[in-house]
Amino acid sequence: MKKNIFLILNNVVCELYRCQTYAELGQFFLPMLRMLIPFRYASIMRREDTEARIRLVDPLCIPAAFVEAEQNYMRFADDDYTGWLNCCRESTLFRESDLVGEQQRLRSTIYQKCYQKFNVYDSLQYGIVFNGRPLGALSIFRCREDGPFTSDELFLLSSVGIHLNQHMSTLLDKMYHRDTVSGYDLPAVAKKYSLTSREVQLLEQLTHFRDNREIAAAMQVRESTLQKHFQNIFRKLGVSSRWEIMRLLLEGNTRS
Repeated sequence: MKKNIFLILNNVVCELYRCQTYAELGQFFLPMLRMLIPFRYASIMRREDTEARIRLVDPLCIPAAFVEAEQNYMRFADDDYTGWLNCCRESTLFRESDLVGEQQRLRSTIYQKCYQKFNVYDSLQYGIVFNGRPLGALSIFRCREDGPFTSDELFLLSSVGIHLNQHMSTLLDKMYHRDTVSGYDLPAVAKKYSLTSREVQLLEQLTHFRDNREIAAAMQVRESTLQKHFQNIFRKLGVSSRWEIMRLLLEGNTRS
């Protein structure tokens, strides 16, 4: 491995371990990964199990505009011929063009409904798994003019993936199970008020007393989108301001 590539790989891994929340993977890790493996677009999505099905949710994307593609993907995920990736009990890495031919790929529902607008041509897909527990997927995309992903780049992504598996498990466990440092039981609040994962993520940002600009940056959404999340939370919790949310949390979630 060339010395400069080794140094970049080391920096990517260091940046990964500096991420303290799931959202920060999109803010800090993905941009650094781009220096190691050039790409046009990238996303990380976490796996969510429901009674009805397994699905990928909460896309973290660069550039931020690419979230439109992954939100569309969530709508048409049942048509994805690579959906088996989310069920693997071991980390899996593949180049999409190695699985299916160009015509089948470009005629697929997933491509036409999600990625055609962004002129995506090929992708690397990495299934994030830790100790047999599927966690989500990392996807990086190129357009035709960017050239193909090389075998060396697959090796580099696999090397980073070993660390991503472990650290994403840690971050998701913190998000799902750990009370915040301020003592708020966010999982209990989410269950009681039927909050979505994005709404819980917003509440977590609130408990750190961040303003709208900081929250929007952490969640990688526009402030107008953030306001819609706030409105949904206000409706579910029966409050009209963020300060009432904080009071409700401090009261120990006693409201019925």
